[in-house]
Amino acid sequence: MRVTLMSGSSHPALGEAVAKVLGLELGRCVVDRFPDGEHHVEVAEEVRGCDVYLLQPLGPPVDSHLMELLLLVDACRRRGAARVTAVVPYLAYARHDRRETGREPLGARLVADMIRAAGVDRLISVDLHSPAVEGCFNIPVEHLSAMPLLAEHLRGTAAPRSVIVSPDLGAVKRAERYAAHLKLPVAVVHKRRMSGSEVQAHNITGEVKGCAPILVDDMISTAGTIEAAVQALLEAGCAPDVTVVASHALLVGPAIERLQRLSLRRLLTTDSVPRPERLPVPVEVVSIAPLLARAIESLHSGAQGR
Repeated sequence: MRVTLMSGSSHPALGEAVAKVLGLELGRCVVDRFPDGEHHVEVAEEVRGCDVYLLQPLGPPVDSHLMELLLLVDACRRRGAARVTAVVPYLAYARHDRRETGREPLGARLVADMIRAAGVDRLISVDLHSPAVEGCFNIPVEHLSAMPLLAEHLRGTAAPRSVIVSPDLGAVKRAERYAAHLKLPVAVVHKRRMSGSEVQAHNITGEVKGCAPILVDDMISTAGTIEAAVQALLEAGCAPDVTVVASHALLVGPAIERLQRLSLRRLLTTDSVPRPERLPVPVEVVSIAPLLARAIESLHSGAQGR
């Protein structure tokens, strides 16, 4: 069964990078718009009987990229693909994995159902916002982590008196994994979310005075959590030598303005989503192309052996 890799429009550079690692040419597809805004998708590649991998991170504009992915999957199915795997390094709506008030939808489950209904056999994703999201899917999920790659990058560049900091309680386990990998202490910032983009930090657990903080999280959206955490750390006496580490740097809304105010030492992230060309802080990017390529090779080898 021949393997075919195709990329949607959300991150063609990452698609090219994964194809290069695999020694493949990207499959041909056309993604366009009708005048009324509807997507026009065509799969020009011959995929009949193929093991197809569709790469499409669901970064902004989220809904457009999600609809494009669903149409690409359906097109591959109708062209006779034997198996379709969605490679979605950043999965949108993963924060909607539970209902807080009982008045909102379960967005993660709804997106999972749409992906399955389109004809996806398996999903590959990286550092889901919550492990519980995997339970929303009725198809196998290959949940990869960029944490070892990012931690290894930090190993030789962390300041002597570094401390791993979780910017909120939800990221504590992630911070503990970084700390174990780097053999560093952990501190936790306690936050209160005021709105979708406004956050207040009100307490810190752990010693940070005089330390160089390394804030770790799965994603940076508006940077509200990061801004509140950095301000709390500086007030607690930490060194003004702040590193922020995140698997997914979405950087939407006021994010760039907030990062500019913080005067960070650096931002360490991956290429899971495209990033703005100009950022107000030094950015170091670790590519996840080899990570995705290994997963594709492993899954394809398993399919071949059945």
